[in-house]
Amino acid sequence: MKTLIVAVNSKFIHSSLAVYYLKSVCGEDVGDVKVLEYTINDQKDQVLASIYSENPQVVAFSCYIWNYEYIKDIIADLKALMPQIKILLGGPEVSYNSAEVLNEIDGADYIIAGEGEEVFPLLLKHISLAKKNEEFTDIKGLAFRKGGKVFFDNSYNMVSDLDSIPSPYSDEMINNLGPNRILYYESSRGCPFSCSYCISSTFEGVRYFNMDRVKDDILKFVDRKVKQIKFVDRTFNCNNKRAYEILEFVIQNAGDTNFHFEVAGDLFDEKMLNLLKKAPKGLIQFEIGIQTVNLQSLESISRKTDLNKLFYQVKRLIDLGNIHIHVDLIAGLPMENYDSFKNSFNSVYHLNSHQLQLGFLKLLKGSKIRNEARVFQYVYKKRAPYEILSSMFLSYDEIISLKEIEELVERYYNSGKFQRTLEYLMKESGKTPFEFFADLSSYWKAHGLYDRSISSRELYTILINYLREKATVDIHKANELMKFDFLSTESTNNLPKEISRCYSEINNDRIFAFLRNDENIKKYLPHLEGMLPKNIFKHIHVELFSFDITEDELPPDKTAILYDYNLKDKVTNLFLHHKISI
Repeated sequence: MKTLIVAVNSKFIHSSLAVYYLKSVCGEDVGDVKVLEYTINDQKDQVLASIYSENPQVVAFSCYIWNYEYIKDIIADLKALMPQIKILLGGPEVSYNSAEVLNEIDGADYIIAGEGEEVFPLLLKHISLAKKNEEFTDIKGLAFRKGGKVFFDNSYNMVSDLDSIPSPYSDEMINNLGPNRILYYESSRGCPFSCSYCISSTFEGVRYFNMDRVKDDILKFVDRKVKQIKFVDRTFNCNNKRAYEILEFVIQNAGDTNFHFEVAGDLFDEKMLNLLKKAPKGLIQFEIGIQTVNLQSLESISRKTDLNKLFYQVKRLIDLGNIHIHVDLIAGLPMENYDSFKNSFNSVYHLNSHQLQLGFLKLLKGSKIRNEARVFQYVYKKRAPYEILSSMFLSYDEIISLKEIEELVERYYNSGKFQRTLEYLMKESGKTPFEFFADLSSYWKAHGLYDRSISSRELYTILINYLREKATVDIHKANELMKFDFLSTESTNNLPKEISRCYSEINNDRIFAFLRNDENIKKYLPHLEGMLPKNIFKHIHVELFSFDITEDELPPDKTAILYDYNLKDKVTNLFLHHKISI
């Protein structure tokens, strides 16, 4: 019997952990088991043809909010072509209403609710032995059809001993990653907290993998030079002692691999912060869910957060300068109206994190808040991802406005391409961060900019024209800062339209004279020592500015900045630069 375990990822750089867990528990007695990975951007006809060409007897799909509708279409066509195959579903999107899903999707034959490592191979054995459906009642948490009806025992599978699960991180899995994809990793399952919007809160307690196993896996990933390991532990540092041990091991064995963790900012202590100071720059990324600063809102979603400690510790983490910090806000939470969200946005923006994600509440299957939808008058999309459209706190018009602001935050702030410019504008424009982005959004709407494709280069042109129209800041200074930002992120001196030079470009003879001086190379470009000046010239750019861009002060003379297009800051991803005399 041939079984395909199919993952449909949201992006090419993502990988699937669940499908390799399932393959790892399958012995030879269940036949040939193969993993196939696609993305939601792949053409459905091509995916259908690919699965069909394998001539499987069983196809298992891993279902999430981002791929559920896509998979439903594949199943309909696949079952029409191959009515004899058995189709099995699993994953969070089908685990909380399995009977309902099976009634909805005619082509699906079975659904495993919850964690499938223990029951998946058992189900495959039943199918391979051609057992009758009435004999499937001995499989816990399985929805199936019998006599035209759907049967489900309403139970949910959880593996009590995680170390009983074989490692999914096989050579096949790691080889399939390629050079640029993210590897997802879990050192634990579950979450000790009970945030009402999260499905992790539906089960109490946290289960852990053995620490020796975790360390062995980390060494394997570093040795194989995996680009990024993203820990999917819901709150990685809920056990501070365990988190410290893992982070210490990561720092001690640092290679070229980057490690990403979801953490609670208010759980950090002095011992942990002192450890993190030792981390090589760019080794670690933290994603910190702040969600809101509205205390009533936090209480309504059962989220326990010490906001004062949270902000204090996050600011300290950012000030370390060696760790990339990503913070999250959620629009649409109970008790938070438009004005309250403005306050949350402004408070979090002033942390100056490297990224600020403005997300929107989703009423996920199985979550407590979905059951409270009527209480808060939530109107939400009935198809995945179940994002809210309005509530008693936010109108649809306000949601639209926040969506538009979110797009600009992504383009201008989270891109990292306007760092110095935005710092200046927030200081000099007289507007709060939210007011600035809301006003910029009004400009975008007035000029029809949301209605067409905008390149990253054009963002500079739009912003300088917006500032000219508003006339609230020094346009010359804004121009110089935008020029600096552009040259810090793009390895070209071809400036965007409307961004001007106050001086002509430096004569190349002066630049070559600078590059022929060995002391200059040793001081500013030591990694290029031994190269001929004409070859070094291909890797750098020198630009003149009308004020000291590095100190934000007006000097008596112009300032020269050398951009090194070989090296980037491992936290900000900006090209390194040096103030020079030339």
